[in-house]
Amino acid sequence: MKKLLLFFLLPAVVASCKSIYHADNVSQLPPDQYFEKMKITPDFTVIDVRTKMEYKKQHLENAHSASLLSFRFKKKVAGLDRNKPVFIYCETAHRSPFAARKLRRMGFVEITDLKKGYKPYRKSLREKPAGGGQ
Repeated sequence: MKKLLLFFLLPAVVASCKSIYHADNVSQLPPDQYFEKMKITPDFTVIDVRTKMEYKKQHLENAHSASLLSFRFKKKVAGLDRNKPVFIYCETAHRSPFAARKLRRMGFVEITDLKKGYKPYRKSLREKPAGGGQ
């Protein structure tokens, strides 16, 4: 019975994650486009929504640590400028869609998520500068 329930719920969860990106001002970009957008965006914020341990191992320059799994996620991002474009990422792009949804509900106007997350692109991310983020 549990397997049957999971069979029907899993597609709904996946569909809900994808629907986040159809909202205005939320986009999911592959690394080359993600970093290109950073280069041409004059003032932005980077938020790493992975755990504190993942953040400590390696993170993008100037990224704010705000673990989606923490009860303090909203408190950590509440002080950030909601009118600035926000670049978010997690390890495998499973948490960041939920973070994007929360950020939109909090009033952040433009959100860009790293497609497939940080893990698959770790090497290429180390080689690319984060630019003018805060």
